Amino acid sequence: MAVEEYKAALELDPENSAFNINLYLGLCKVLVTLGRGNDALSSCSSALDINGDLVEALIKVGYIQIQMLKI
Repeated sequence: MAVEEYKAALELDPENSAFNINLYLGLCKVLVTLGRGNDALSSCSSALDINGDLVEALIKVGYIQIQMLKI
């Protein structure tokens, strides 16, 4: 499953911020698709910990929060 693949890739080099930010965003997208909003928020938060101005992550967080209100 894609979730495990992303997590395994993140474990390869946890200090490589430039690479990991894209992995966290990809993981977030997969988790949203699977309906795992809280996990997706956690993944986006990890991306934002690396770069707090990352527009894609900020938009995704807003989207997830809106979706979670609809449930």
